Amino acid sequence: MKVGEAARSGKMRGSAAVLCHAWSDDTYEKECIPGWEFYPVLNEVMAKCDLVYPHPELDQLHSEKRYTSPLMAPTRYLNFVRRPEGWKVRGNNKDVKRIVAEELKKLKVRTLAKGLAFKDVMVKQGLSWGGEAVVRLPINGVQDYMLNTVLPNLASMPPACKELCILFQSKIDIVSELRWCMVNGELRGNEWKSLNEPVLGYTAESAGYQDQHKAKRLVERFVNKLGKFTMEELETRMGMMCKKVYAEATADAGGEPPLYMRIDLLLDKQGRVWLGERESWGADINGNDEFKRMDPTYKELAQKMISKTRQKLSKGSKGKHAPSSRRGKLASKLMASSRKRKVASLTSASVSAKRARSTV
Repeated sequence: MKVGEAARSGKMRGSAAVLCHAWSDDTYEKECIPGWEFYPVLNEVMAKCDLVYPHPELDQLHSEKRYTSPLMAPTRYLNFVRRPEGWKVRGNNKDVKRIVAEELKKLKVRTLAKGLAFKDVMVKQGLSWGGEAVVRLPINGVQDYMLNTVLPNLASMPPACKELCILFQSKIDIVSELRWCMVNGELRGNEWKSLNEPVLGYTAESAGYQDQHKAKRLVERFVNKLGKFTMEELETRMGMMCKKVYAEATADAGGEPPLYMRIDLLLDKQGRVWLGERESWGADINGNDEFKRMDPTYKELAQKMISKTRQKLSKGSKGKHAPSSRRGKLASKLMASSRKRKVASLTSASVSAKRARSTV
């Protein structure tokens, strides 16, 4: 908490980069603090410094999974907020059971319009990663899950956690996922790898991951059998989609492009491609499981952060971000977040939401 105190007391000036535990290695201790304690510190840093990493506008949006894109599978968002009388869906005074029913009807219309089957749905929780709070459910099981699992676990969360987003998303029959890293909007390293399909009623995490050495060969066999395009044509098309997603993220950030992003695209069994997720934290810099193949490397990004800081200083910038209405709204709403840590998973009674200890 010394970082927050330095920011509050005025001792912190200039630019700052907040780096997650993924920037370290196994020899570093990875103690954690609750996300709702971490974000007030980051808030203080952002108020007085030029935050060169992570992107000050996109971090919360990505962590909470509240961003939208026409490239995603059909999705409905339920933004839960803590009220004196309990957790409610923002902007809707109806009971949760009725809201869920209405949202599923809307999801059905959009799912069928995309030519997808509406037999089961993926329920995803914001502030979670690695498929640990993503559950595959039959349509008739979603209401029960929300009432008997989600709401009780929300009620048990610490008072400091005041908001949480739950997504209902159409299930896609996935062949694999292409994870593509980008630096300043340019395509860099990529890797084919995906979670396997979970059994109904279980988390995506429980299904485990494809072997990263076999996933691309799996895709190549699928492409050859489908006969609609070559592997090169597929990856070229997916690269173009990555650039579209990057442009969407830049628009969400008020026009300021992020230094780094990792974009995860899903290839389905019809040969269609969907946006899975977009990431911006250092925990996802390594698009490949093998560090020797990293592109970009931690060193390169650190150098680009320093270069960006020098450019701002040479222009006479004092380092602090200029205020904006969007930034003010985000700052007032910053809450629990983490990267690659288990965060209040609604699939269990655990509420030990954690944030990797960071360095500035």
